Amino acid sequence: MPDSQGVCEVCSKAAKQFCSSCRSVFYCSRECQKQDWKTHKGRCKPYIVQNHPIYGRHMVATRDIRPGEVILKEAPVVIGPKQRSPPVCLGCHKGIRGTYTCPKCHFPVCAPSCEISKYHKHECPILTGATAKIKIDNVESPHPAYECITPLRCLLTKETDPKKWEAITHLQDHVNNIKNGEMDGIIQRNSVDFLKNYIKYEGADSAEIYRMCGILLTNSFELKHNGQRVRGLYPQAAMMAHDCIPNTKHAFDEDLMLVLRATVVIRKGTPITSTYTNILWNTLQRRKQLKVAKHFLCSCRRCSDPTELGTHLSTLLCSECGGHVQSTAPLDMDANWACQKCSNTVLGKTVFWGDQILYKELRGLDQVSVQPLEKFLETYKKALHPKHRFFVEAKYALIKFYGNHPEYRYRDITRQKLEKKVEYCRELLELAGTIDPGLSLFRGTLLFELQAALVALARMLLSNDVITKEGTQDYMTEAVKHLQEASEILKHEPEMEKGGLDAKLKTLSEELDI
Repeated sequence: MPDSQGVCEVCSKAAKQFCSSCRSVFYCSRECQKQDWKTHKGRCKPYIVQNHPIYGRHMVATRDIRPGEVILKEAPVVIGPKQRSPPVCLGCHKGIRGTYTCPKCHFPVCAPSCEISKYHKHECPILTGATAKIKIDNVESPHPAYECITPLRCLLTKETDPKKWEAITHLQDHVNNIKNGEMDGIIQRNSVDFLKNYIKYEGADSAEIYRMCGILLTNSFELKHNGQRVRGLYPQAAMMAHDCIPNTKHAFDEDLMLVLRATVVIRKGTPITSTYTNILWNTLQRRKQLKVAKHFLCSCRRCSDPTELGTHLSTLLCSECGGHVQSTAPLDMDANWACQKCSNTVLGKTVFWGDQILYKELRGLDQVSVQPLEKFLETYKKALHPKHRFFVEAKYALIKFYGNHPEYRYRDITRQKLEKKVEYCRELLELAGTIDPGLSLFRGTLLFELQAALVALARMLLSNDVITKEGTQDYMTEAVKHLQEASEILKHEPEMEKGGLDAKLKTLSEELDI
């Protein structure tokens, strides 16, 4: 709560009333508050941006924030193709399906209307300076020519929208760190040299082009636009600090507005955080990604704990005795790993190498059947802890397969698979309670899948006379409880709004015949 008394923002009289949203300004009367609203609404936020020796600039709550409360709504200052983007229409970002190109710059677009869209119209005259027409052989594979488009769009705001340009230039770029990393050559070749030498762009020097690339790498959000993955700059949202156990979630509406919500109670004075990596990744992978993409190494309580707060997402099984093998120093990526039961040790680089091999294997599995995922779990059950990150990812994929895939509908799958789905949902919900608690999308999805599986299992057991009608009540009571919580969490997700959740529930009801 603010101090009990302050000075009116409008007339400077002593005041006891304050803005109920940000609680940072006082008013002596409702009349003064109404008078100030046009001025105040643009800066009425439940947070401030502070400087921190490790985080840098970051958002801190100025009051207690409730779970589900909207913290921020922000439109992008720039949207465009992501790093390693396949060819997309520069007018609407849809995937390329035809052969139509812009008659001026010769980049692919969907139709004449996309030639003059708000995304393409300012860059088109620049792209016409190319020394040759862009050549595209494969519309599914990343094309280097698209890596310069979003940095160019940033640069063009200098003339087209000075306010956006000012917001962009205030963002961190980490240029010095990037120049010493693996992205340096890619940026120099595909963005700087491409714009200067191939496009003949004279609107910025090489250093300024490079800086825009650094700003995008450091601050951009990846999102979907017209079915394709793109990247956008949201300067206010970029002020969130990273945490491997975030206290917010964000989504993008149909207008590409970023909507940030609290997933748990965020106390006054607490940093407002997001995760810059995948919540299900283990410490090795998270810290590697943060080092490469964001140029810092996280040392949060999850990263510092060999067991990752008891989740065992990193834990291996000892080849000698079956004990738990964990890092002897989780914040040192080169540290040895040791069995907690016997004296067996493993080199840190060996663990890292094995982690990369399994990552590629899991990503390469056939996605049209459950058998490869089930085989993966069986193959590595003596090498990985049952709660290891790769097992969690495989189980999460199976949760979505069982009951949802056309080949594995609830009415067709076996009792064993239904019981496995229930088991996996419960296991992953326990995990979510530790690393992604509250109103997170991960928890909401798991709760929704669990309630459906419980109803399907109860119907199957009843039809096979395993339980009585009265015996189904425990299943149904639990399912209703989970559905209520899942609906509360998922109702604000873009695909669930405007009837999406009702449609999903209707389809599920028809499938389960309830």
